[in-house]
Amino acid sequence: MVATLIRLKKDLTFNAFNQSGWHILGTVFAGLYGLGIVGMVFSAQVMAGGAEVIDSQFIRTSSVLMGSAVFLLWLIIPVFISGADAAMNPRQFITYGIPRRGLILGLALTGLVSIGAVLTLVWLIGQVLHWRWDPAATATALLTLPLLLITFSLVSQAVTTSISAWLSGRRSRDFLAILALSLMVMIYPIMVGLQSAFSSLSDAVPSVVDFLTLTPLGAGAALPADAAAGHWGAFALRVGILAATVGLAVLVIRAALLKITERPAVHGSAGPKDAKGLGLFARFPATPWGAVAARASTYWLKDSRYGGTLVVIPAFVVLAIVMYSQLGQPWILLALGPVVGWMLGFAISADISYDHSAFALHITSGVSGTADRAGRLIGLLSFGLPATVLASLIPALMFTEPVTTLALVGVSLGLLLSTAGFSCLVSARFTYPVPRPGDGPLSQPSGSTGRLMIVQLGMLVATLILMLPEVILVIVWLLSDASLWGWLLGIGAVLKGLALVWIGVRLGARVYERSQPELFQAVSQY
Repeated sequence: MVATLIRLKKDLTFNAFNQSGWHILGTVFAGLYGLGIVGMVFSAQVMAGGAEVIDSQFIRTSSVLMGSAVFLLWLIIPVFISGADAAMNPRQFITYGIPRRGLILGLALTGLVSIGAVLTLVWLIGQVLHWRWDPAATATALLTLPLLLITFSLVSQAVTTSISAWLSGRRSRDFLAILALSLMVMIYPIMVGLQSAFSSLSDAVPSVVDFLTLTPLGAGAALPADAAAGHWGAFALRVGILAATVGLAVLVIRAALLKITERPAVHGSAGPKDAKGLGLFARFPATPWGAVAARASTYWLKDSRYGGTLVVIPAFVVLAIVMYSQLGQPWILLALGPVVGWMLGFAISADISYDHSAFALHITSGVSGTADRAGRLIGLLSFGLPATVLASLIPALMFTEPVTTLALVGVSLGLLLSTAGFSCLVSARFTYPVPRPGDGPLSQPSGSTGRLMIVQLGMLVATLILMLPEVILVIVWLLSDASLWGWLLGIGAVLKGLALVWIGVRLGARVYERSQPELFQAVSQY
């Protein structure tokens, strides 16, 4: 049975490359990116282990930090993909009556059939070469290589099965995904806070490393250092930590599989809830574009695929303020408003793709292209305008002058309008796979990576080209030091943004009306 599960994972992995050229392109790019990072780490490991003068403390520190980072990746990645239909989701094996022991071992081993496992194996081989200057450490690194691989896979599978068993509801998955995304944005402030607890980073690292070696994160990576130093008591302690981690992961997987296969939750049929009022539909005009705007605004408030952007923006503001307080660079806060405007304007570049089969409502009800494009745009601007203005006013509260504040607000609003107008055209012309309704905001459908990268890169380049007039005015303003150019910059950016909104809505409406059947066919397949 274990061999059958491994062959199944292998076949599913290779068959995924037959779906589309975009999927192959995205996978190749992701693999090359990961291989490049691991290759640099591998080279550093080889050079450090073959140096003429060996710094054992440095090698121990780097090994523990890298090992902890790898362990965290195996822990976090399942949270990111929890909303997707994982190929080896335990729920898919409920009806086959697979013995629980074989299923646990099979799921753990199938986790090693992945690009991430190959990259981890390269790093572990680098660990062996990292400690080749000491025979005991080399032997330990070699013996712990398979142990660490299976530990990573078991812990990752424990997270996956736990989410599937106890956090399978949509709200739970969305909360985990948005929490993970927010933590990614807040990594720098968190590190700054940890660093401030110590007098300097050099003082913090040894204490952090010593702590990590007593946790599952760094215990395995510290074993060669204990063997090289002859600290066999600490060696035995860390082996016990690893063994306890493996045992706990197996128990968690077993309990989760018991919950999934033998004690599934029974959801009673609740009666229909009493609807009170029309919600946002009562707030917008009773017109086609007003109905579309109300529907789009409802998505922003209740669909986590949209709401993830709203959660990230406050975290992004905190990140910018912390970076400014640490680095003292004014451009960090000056760029906050324009970046927020660009993020919000770009957010509707896949609005039709996010509709999925619900896009049929727009076709069957005969919504015109202008009403569709304008409604989605107004739904964004109803909160995007105040959010962008607030983000651009943060520097004004700290150091900018009135003319600079006016120019900054104008540029931020202009970038929001310009990007949103361009998105009105792009979303009607280019579609790509996005998370389906009900999936987590961080899930990645098959075949989405390549096309997504191309569209986003194209939009970024197009946005930079559209901002050339503002760049020229900024240069002239800085060279002349005349406040008149600041006024022209702010007002001109807004007027240009309004013009691009009008052009984007008109052109997007034409494309929309000309290609409605093709759009519906594309988004339904996604």
